[in-house]
Amino acid sequence: MSSLNIENKKAHKNSYQIPPNASEHQRLNRQHELIQEMMFGEVFHSPVQHPIRILDVGCGTGAVTYHLGTRFPSAQIYGVDLATIPLDPKKPDNVTFVQGDYHDLLGSEEPHIIPGSMDFVFSRLLISGMTSWPSYILTCHTLLKPNGWLEIQETEFPYYDDSGIISSDWKWCHAYQAGARAKGLDLSCAIKAAAWMRESGFDDVHVIMYCWPHGERMADRGHEEYRNLGVFLRTEQPKLYQAILPNMVSGMGYSEEEIRELQRDVLETLKVEEGKHKNYWVTFGRKPN
Repeated sequence: MSSLNIENKKAHKNSYQIPPNASEHQRLNRQHELIQEMMFGEVFHSPVQHPIRILDVGCGTGAVTYHLGTRFPSAQIYGVDLATIPLDPKKPDNVTFVQGDYHDLLGSEEPHIIPGSMDFVFSRLLISGMTSWPSYILTCHTLLKPNGWLEIQETEFPYYDDSGIISSDWKWCHAYQAGARAKGLDLSCAIKAAAWMRESGFDDVHVIMYCWPHGERMADRGHEEYRNLGVFLRTEQPKLYQAILPNMVSGMGYSEEEIRELQRDVLETLKVEEGKHKNYWVTFGRKPN
C-alpha cells in the first residue's frame, strides 16, 4: 500500500460503487454529521482510553479521522482509503492519510501500520466495497495491541416496517443482491460482524442496533435525534441506489432499458410509508491481553 499522492503499484481488490467526487464528498460529510447526531454526539462506542495509535479504515472524506485526531490529540491517527482524501486546512497535525487497499494493511509501506501497533481500529459503511470480511477482521486483530478495540459500523440491506422485511419482492433489490454476490460483496455483513469477530479471537463483543428511518417516523414517535437523518435518507437513498445500480449489475446481462426499469422500481418502492426503515449495526470487540 502506498502513501498519499504516490501511485499504487497493484490493482485494488475493492472499488467504489460511486465515484468519490465533490458531490459524493458532500453527501458523505452530511451523512457523518447525521450519524453522530443519531448517536447523541458520539462517533464510536468502543471504550478507548489513552490510545497511542488509531487506524480509520475506509476513511472517505476523513470526517471520522479528523474527529479522532481532535478527540485524542496525543495519539497518532491514520486514515486509509482507496481514493485520495480531500485535505482540509484544519487537519490536525496528528492525522496522517494513507492511500491504498485495506486488504493490504499488513503490507503497508507506512512504518507505523504494523502488527501489534494499534490501540483502536475503526471502520464504517464498507458494505459496498469490502470483499473479504473475515480476512479483514483477522487482519485487524493482528494489527491491534493486546486490549485494543475493533469497531465496525454497517447498515443492513433489507428494508423493514413494523411487521418485518418488506423488500423481499422488490425487483431492484433482487438484482442488486445478485450483483453484489457476483462482486464478492456480503450485504449481510452487519449482522455477521459479531460472529466474525469472535471467530477471529475477539472478546467482549458488543452489538448495538440503530434504526435508519426512511422519513420522520422515528422522530414522530419521540426520537428527535432521528429526524434529520430520516429526511436525509428519504431524500438521498433513492438517488444513491439509482446511481449504484448500473455498476452493481454490470456484466449480468441487463439491457440499458432493463436497468432504467430497475431504477424506476427504486423510486416506486422507496416512497415514504409508515415504519419503513433499515437497520444500522455497531459491533465492537476487544483483542484479549
